[in-house]
Amino acid sequence: MLFATGPLLGQGDGMQIAVFHPGTQHSRQVALALDQLGRLAFLATGLFTAGPARNLPLPAALCSAIERERARFAFPPLERARVRTFALTELPERLAARAGQHDLARWLDTRGNALMGRRIAGIAAREGPLGLWGFDGSSFAAFADPRTSGMPRILDRTIAHGEHWNAELALLRESHGDWLDPSVRPWSEPRLARDQSEYAHATHILCGSRFAARTLHRHAAVQGLADKLHVLPYPFDKALFGGAGEPQAASAREPVRFLFVGEVGVRKGMHLLLDAIARLPSSDAALTVAGPQAVPDSVLAPFAGRVRFTGPMPRASIPALMRAHHVLVLPSLFEGSAIVLPEAMASGLALIHTEASGEGASGESGIVLPRPDAAALAEAMARLCAGRDLLQSMRVAAWRESAGRSFAVYRDRIGALLPRLGL
Repeated sequence: MLFATGPLLGQGDGMQIAVFHPGTQHSRQVALALDQLGRLAFLATGLFTAGPARNLPLPAALCSAIERERARFAFPPLERARVRTFALTELPERLAARAGQHDLARWLDTRGNALMGRRIAGIAAREGPLGLWGFDGSSFAAFADPRTSGMPRILDRTIAHGEHWNAELALLRESHGDWLDPSVRPWSEPRLARDQSEYAHATHILCGSRFAARTLHRHAAVQGLADKLHVLPYPFDKALFGGAGEPQAASAREPVRFLFVGEVGVRKGMHLLLDAIARLPSSDAALTVAGPQAVPDSVLAPFAGRVRFTGPMPRASIPALMRAHHVLVLPSLFEGSAIVLPEAMASGLALIHTEASGEGASGESGIVLPRPDAAALAEAMARLCAGRDLLQSMRVAAWRESAGRSFAVYRDRIGALLPRLGL
């Protein structure tokens, strides 16, 4: 397994690479990096630009919904001429999900991903040879298609292995069954089988964290996996989160302000975090939780007087929220590598997170827990409440270390990695 590092190499030389994803993930950042390296053939996606839909022969309410969805997919840094859109691979799923039809949305997602994969294989056969850079859950059809045989096929795996989640979920059903929303499900056998097909047909697999890569080693029965597995940490949006200066020390007269940002659910360890904050005096520690709720109201109600729950917040509001806090806490059970970690570092927050959360703190910038555990989490939080000098040194270290997670560094790592992938 290779951890991708190194300077920019081979700019503009070598095979052109097509990036494809019906949705987003970080496909836009990959495409922009390859474009700046002179290596992008095109980005294929479902939706890309904002624009009117009122000329469509559809009800006005549906046209408005389409316009809102399209606006969420705009990415001005990448030229529109570098993008090919296939709206039918993504838009029906998005509209079904917004209407609360989640089973239908999942069905449409699988069909849309297969449709895009077949189209990408056809394009590669006509215009290739091309390198293909796809993402988990949407690459199975393109990678297994005989027309792409012999072409480099890069799988960008954005989440840990599904079997790891299934094992964690089985434990949660026993310990915190009342926290589980009906939408929280194990990964199905067909989904795991599609993943296995992607692992087998990919010539290279990229993971955002060492933890995610280890779960593939543990669960993915693929010959030669170790030789084609690489770790490529994700960048943060410097335009949004890069404005914070070196953090100023917190007053010893105020509690340490802890922050959680993300889905308020068991996958991200909310049950552990609320257990931990309940063990600490309110004079020492305050907690803000920002994000959409994915657990029943009844399990959060006992903490209403101890924790500030903001609900979902616009992404543009998150940098200011971060700068008003001292420590980001993320006790996730299952991730690829949470982007909120480098975003918080750039905002001057120390980190407390699990290994499963992804690439975040070093020994100088935070505390990494080997396993999700409420007692260990409370102990780590208490340690920073009691050690204000340690807290400040970690905040400054996190702010400085965030420079290594910028988009420019990410682009250069891709440039250094391509020759090693035979591209």
